[in-house]
Amino acid sequence: MRTVVIGSGIAGLTAAIMLKEAGQDVTIITKGFGGLQLGQGTIDIFDAPMPLKAFDALPAEHPYHKISADSLREGLAAFNKVVPLEGNLEESTMITTALGALRRTGLYPPSFAAGAMDKSAKYLLVGFSGLKDFYPKLAAENLTDQGYEARAEVLNLSAAGDTALAYSRSLAEPGAAEELGARLGKLAREGERVGIPAVVREDVWARIQGACSAPVFQIPLPPPSIPGLEMNERLRQDTEDRRIRLWLNAEALGVDAADGVVTGIQVKVAGAVKHVKADAVVYAAGGLDSGAFVLDSYGTLSDTVFDLPIFPSTKYEDLVTGDYWGAPQPLFAAGLKVDSDMRPVGQDDRPVYSNLYAAGGVIGGAHRHEEKSGEGIALGSAAQAVAAILRRKA
Repeated sequence: MRTVVIGSGIAGLTAAIMLKEAGQDVTIITKGFGGLQLGQGTIDIFDAPMPLKAFDALPAEHPYHKISADSLREGLAAFNKVVPLEGNLEESTMITTALGALRRTGLYPPSFAAGAMDKSAKYLLVGFSGLKDFYPKLAAENLTDQGYEARAEVLNLSAAGDTALAYSRSLAEPGAAEELGARLGKLAREGERVGIPAVVREDVWARIQGACSAPVFQIPLPPPSIPGLEMNERLRQDTEDRRIRLWLNAEALGVDAADGVVTGIQVKVAGAVKHVKADAVVYAAGGLDSGAFVLDSYGTLSDTVFDLPIFPSTKYEDLVTGDYWGAPQPLFAAGLKVDSDMRPVGQDDRPVYSNLYAAGGVIGGAHRHEEKSGEGIALGSAAQAVAAILRRKA
C-alpha cells in the first residue's frame, strides 16, 4: 500500500516512521525542514499538572476530544523509540526557562532531567561569557523571587561566535566537554544542581556530566534550539535508515481524485509537476505559520493543497478581533475539522475524501502556543491516522 505523507515536522516524520514499520510503502513530500528545531527540545502535552485529566474541560472543537489517550501514548512511544526522553504523559514537569520563568512540559531529554524544579533543591546557574540569550544572574534572581534557592556564575569559554550553535561546536571538540564538567564541579557547592544553557547534544552533555561531581542540566534557549535540532536530526536519520523516500524542496500543489477517493498528489519538483500515486495520504503540512493555509488580500483563509473547508470560518473579520491584548485570536486556532479517524470533514461532518488523513498543525480547534499542546496533538493525531490507515489496509 502506497502512502504519501505531506510535511516533515514532528507529525509527518512520526507518521512516516510508524507506517514504514507497519510495512507500508511511504513517500514524504516536503518544501523544507519542519518546525522541531524551532522548539525547545521538549514534548508538550498540555499546560496542566495532570494533562489527561484536563482534557474534559476543553472546548468541544478541541482536537483532544477526537484523539484518544491510547493514540497519544502510541505516538509518544513511537517518537521515544527514535528520540529517548524522560517524563510521562500523566504528570507534567516544571522546568525553568532562560529568563528564570517556570514552564510546564511533558517529556524532555535526559539532559533536562536534573532541572525539574523542586523547592527543596539548590540551583547554580552557569552562563558562558560571550553567549547571547542567557543571563544567569537574571534567571537566578527570578527563580529566587519565586521561592527557589538559586545563584549564578559566569565561566569564560571560547567559541567562534556568540550563538548556541557556535558553543555547541566548540564543546564537541575532544576534551572540551570534560574540561567544562570539571570546572562546573569546582564551582558547585554541596547539594547544588548545575544548570547550563542548552548548547550541547545529549552525547556531549553525558561527557560533561561524567566529569562533574554535581548533577548537570540544560536550560532551554530561544531558537534555533540545539535539543530541537538534535530531535529533528534523529527523526530524519531514522527515515533515511528505513529507506523512506523523501522529496525535499517539493511542493504539493493539488490532488488527483475520483468519487471521493484520493488517487495521487500533484507535486512541483525540479521545475516540473509530477503526479505521485497514493492509496492513502497523511496531510501534516502544518497550519498558517507553515504555509499550508494562506490568507489572501481579500481576507479569505484557504487550504493550499486540497481546498478543504477551514473551521470556524474563512473570513478575516471572523478570525481577527480588535482586542489584541485579550482572548487569543480565533485565526490561530483555525484549521481542519476531523472525524475520529483524523479524516478532514466538510460542513456536513462527512469525510471530504475517504483516504485523506490529517495530523498535526493543520487540525484546528486548539491555541497551541497558549495551551502548550502542539507536540501532543501532533503525535496523537499522527498515531490515530496511522491506525486508521492500517485498518483500511486490513
